[in-house]
Amino acid sequence: MRARYKDPNGTGVVEIDDNATVGTLFEALKAKTSFDHFTVKYGPPASMHTIDMDQIGVIAKSLGLHGETLTIVPSEIPIPLRCKEQPNNPIAFEDDCIIPWPERVGNLVLRVVPSDNSCLFTAFGGAIPGHFQSDKLRQMMADYIAEHPELYSQAVLGCAPVEYQHAIRNPDRWGGGIELSILSTIFDIEICTFDVQGQHLINFGEEKKNRCILIYSGIHYDRVAFSSSDHPHGDTDITIWPTTDSEILEKTRLLVRKLNAGQYYTDTQELVLKCDQAGCGWIGNGQLAAKQHADLTGHVGMTEIPDLDEDDVLRMCSIPGCNFIGQGRRAIVQHEGDTGHHKFDIIPDRGYD
Repeated sequence: MRARYKDPNGTGVVEIDDNATVGTLFEALKAKTSFDHFTVKYGPPASMHTIDMDQIGVIAKSLGLHGETLTIVPSEIPIPLRCKEQPNNPIAFEDDCIIPWPERVGNLVLRVVPSDNSCLFTAFGGAIPGHFQSDKLRQMMADYIAEHPELYSQAVLGCAPVEYQHAIRNPDRWGGGIELSILSTIFDIEICTFDVQGQHLINFGEEKKNRCILIYSGIHYDRVAFSSSDHPHGDTDITIWPTTDSEILEKTRLLVRKLNAGQYYTDTQELVLKCDQAGCGWIGNGQLAAKQHADLTGHVGMTEIPDLDEDDVLRMCSIPGCNFIGQGRRAIVQHEGDTGHHKFDIIPDRGYD
């Protein structure tokens, strides 16, 4: 059996034996992607199906997956990062957050929510009827998981359910794909999430009547709203649309392109991170490196090393036997993390003769 797959990092091809099971397919996809926990969707965009874990023993080809395009939706719990929870370039509302929609006599707008480690919950909670607070949503999720152990096992959550229930109540705990999936189930709504950097759309929830739309900038979530008022914070926002309304997705794509052009995103692979575990001096670049470190050591707390005032100074390591030469503070920090060397000599700029 042969099928194409796509995930947030790109596309590829997976091949397994014709009599291989869904479980084998999942293992093959794990090897092809950088994700350990995910769901697989397939079929037409308007009526996609999800491969359930209770189908793990079913022959994959019997589901009609040969020749299909499989959409990989990551659902793993992200490595907790302590960093600025906002995009690299905060943008002016008037310039970059509005898409005029004269046919509906209003504007599609980006409603920016606070950067307080609960942005996903705040963005979603403000979109649904009742405007739920983030702490209420966290408690509802913990209760729902406790009430449905058959749906949320350790394999699905990435940790023991009791541990997850405790963690999700923590206001500093970030949300991601698995949280969006759970919220979609609780509120019976499709959650459309657009990634600004890659301009991808990932849907959580199928065969729902209504949808809301969130914008993801790499480490921060905001929500999309339609406003008939020119005031940036009107009280008459529309944030729920029928899933039959395809125009709202097309207008949101225009908004995402505008945000992308304004670099309203953070490339998590460019973050310089250090491990919070006492006695561990690990420093690395990007969330993937952080995940690899966590897998090897069990250390899951990471802190961003703030963007340093870059310079063009050329330095060489003064530790005997080390031949490192690097330009700029970031290169020095990386070398310190890799080797533990902390002594450097400046190589003077002699200019040109």
